[in-house]
Amino acid sequence: MAAVCCLILILSAGCAALSSLTAKQETLEERANNYMQAQIEGKWDSAWLFFDSSSRKTVSRESYIYRTRKLSYKGFTIEEIKMLPAGDQAKVKVRIDISFMGYDFKGAPQIQDWVKESGTWFVKSESQSRSTPFTPQEKQNK
Repeated sequence: MAAVCCLILILSAGCAALSSLTAKQETLEERANNYMQAQIEGKWDSAWLFFDSSSRKTVSRESYIYRTRKLSYKGFTIEEIKMLPAGDQAKVKVRIDISFMGYDFKGAPQIQDWVKESGTWFVKSESQSRSTPFTPQEKQNK
C-alpha cells in the first residue's frame, strides 16, 4: 500500500513539473506572437518594449522607432520553441513572410533569443542575437 502511495506521489510530481514547463512555453509563445504582431503593424514603440534590459541599453527607443526600414513584415508562424534546461532562456524559431525591396519572401527563417527577466519573457535585439531572415541557416543554429 505504501509503495502505491509513493508511486502516485512521484507521478503527480512529474505531471506538475511537466505542466509548469508547458505553462512557461505558452506564456513565451504569447509574448513572441505579440512581438511579431507589433512588427507587422509597424508599432515599433510597442516592439521595442519587448526587448530585454541589455538590448534596451544598447538600442535606444528613438533610434529603433525611427530607424529606416527597407523590410516589411507581412505575416509569421511560430515554428518551434526550445526552452533551455534552466527554464529562463529559450530559442524561438519563426517563419516570416516579408517584403524586401519589392520582392516577397514567404517563410524566411528567424531564430529569436528570449530571456526571462523578473518573471516576464523578453527578446534580445537582432543586433545581439545576430539572427535576421537573411542570416545563413548554419549561423542561426549555433
